[in-house]
Amino acid sequence: MIECAGLHYSYDGTHDALDGVSLTIADGEFVSVLGGNGSGKSTLARHLDALLVPDSGHVTVDGLGTATRRNVYDIRSRVGLVFQNPDDQIVAGIVEDDVAFGPENLGVPTGELRARVTEALAAVGLSGFERRETASLSGGQKQRLALAGVLAMRPQTLVLDEASSMLDPRGRAALMHACHRLHSQGMSIVMITHFMEEAAEAERVVVLSHGRVALDDTPDEVFSQADALASLGLDIPMPYRIGLELREKLPGLTPRVTVDAMLGELQAQAAQRGQAPLGTTTAQRGQTPLDASGAEGSCALRVEDVSFAYERGACPALRDISIEVREGEVLGLLGHTGSGKSTLVQLLAGLEKPTRGRVACKAASRVGVVFQYPERQLFARTVREDVAFGPRNLGITGTELAACVDKAIRGVGLDPEAVGDVSPFALSGGQQRRIAFAGVLAMEPDVLVFDEPVAGLDPRSRREFLRLLRKLHAQGRTIVMTSHNMDDAAELCDRVVVLDHGERLLEGTPAEVFSHADELRRAGLGLPGAQEMASRLIELGWPLRRDALYTPDALASDLATCLGAGAPAGTGTAQVSGGER
Repeated sequence: MIECAGLHYSYDGTHDALDGVSLTIADGEFVSVLGGNGSGKSTLARHLDALLVPDSGHVTVDGLGTATRRNVYDIRSRVGLVFQNPDDQIVAGIVEDDVAFGPENLGVPTGELRARVTEALAAVGLSGFERRETASLSGGQKQRLALAGVLAMRPQTLVLDEASSMLDPRGRAALMHACHRLHSQGMSIVMITHFMEEAAEAERVVVLSHGRVALDDTPDEVFSQADALASLGLDIPMPYRIGLELREKLPGLTPRVTVDAMLGELQAQAAQRGQAPLGTTTAQRGQTPLDASGAEGSCALRVEDVSFAYERGACPALRDISIEVREGEVLGLLGHTGSGKSTLVQLLAGLEKPTRGRVACKAASRVGVVFQYPERQLFARTVREDVAFGPRNLGITGTELAACVDKAIRGVGLDPEAVGDVSPFALSGGQQRRIAFAGVLAMEPDVLVFDEPVAGLDPRSRREFLRLLRKLHAQGRTIVMTSHNMDDAAELCDRVVVLDHGERLLEGTPAEVFSHADELRRAGLGLPGAQEMASRLIELGWPLRRDALYTPDALASDLATCLGAGAPAGTGTAQVSGGER
């Protein structure tokens, strides 16, 4: 279906974004593409539907060369591309008009067009949104809309450029289900992702590094090269990590890349060793709840009986929300797409006023907000000018301003001498995100509010950014963050609030909140990866602690004990999620 041969491409004529890429994708194949930010993944995706054409080498789609202009229409009717940022491909003001745009331009008759729009919206979970304004949708809902617009064109190949990065757990699961269903019907799938668990479900994994193909094999073979992946800044799937930990104590065990396969391996190991997990009396260490440092601190922000609607008479985005943000804590706001998280962030930052109720801030406190796409906060000619904008508007000038700017740039792990006079738009995506963050830090806010701070980052950049958040928290900053990543919430947060359709559903420490597995699943969320696996093992009769908050390492240790290969129960030290903090 697709062939790339010796593909070279440069945006500036100097540095190759793609450097000799050669690969083929068979008709009906499911391929996942991995790589760090800047490895060439998105550039490759844009070559697959002729948005870009090679500087040298060639790309063919179903035998059609992408460099031949007369082929472009036929190529784009065969290949549907979903961008990482849905705003880049939403063209209409009303949802059903946007979904209809593509097939209408392919000449689909009016009667069939209506059926395609209905079918595509149902496939992505947006039935009933037909007359909604696209501008009123959340980031995750926009991503689903972009996918619907592509599905309505019924392409032979679907290319997803990190299309799951802004989706909640239920949305990601639905996307994977849709991909498998389309694949079973004969569609070729090319999924670019930073989620290793998604890549593990493909038939084949291609890893890019510096514009070149570094690895290309089955998921089992690629993820067995853990050291090579780590050197590329990538991770391995959580089940495989647990399997590697267990194999040190159980040499006969084979690590598996998916949860289902790893569960099957554990069940087989238990039967082989004569261990019957159901009803055994092995005591489990599990994991202690998070240290709730700052949990009893004074109030930095208070949300009191707040309701909010974007338009008079519209369905409220928030209903009767009351939350305290305590000084010195990390508070996580979790919820499905459209649950009201981003709306609450805007209220905390004073960018919107409640329809009812009030948001109160401690006297003289400043609140800094970093949005879902922090790179969009950049606008100035140089990095220093961009970072200086906020403090200058607060009246800081001269040498004090220069010192403030350089301190903020160093605070996000960059060298002001190296990047200060560079255009922010010449930086990598990860560096741009850091500079946007520096512009907020330069105003020295007491409370930092992050809306999906690590969405779209590769594993290495994500780890670096989370370390930065821990550093700021250790310095006494109060942090509020929204997230769709349950592992991040378990690792970082002292306290978690779960929103569901604009209402508060759960509140407590991560250990307390993630003990409500059924409620979280009903709300479109899930559990941290290791916790999800532990939950499923408990359902199978394994005697793991129901009140524990498991990390992969702690779960591997307890599973080894269950299988008769671990230390005696109670001899180890309970691990604490977020212990790096």
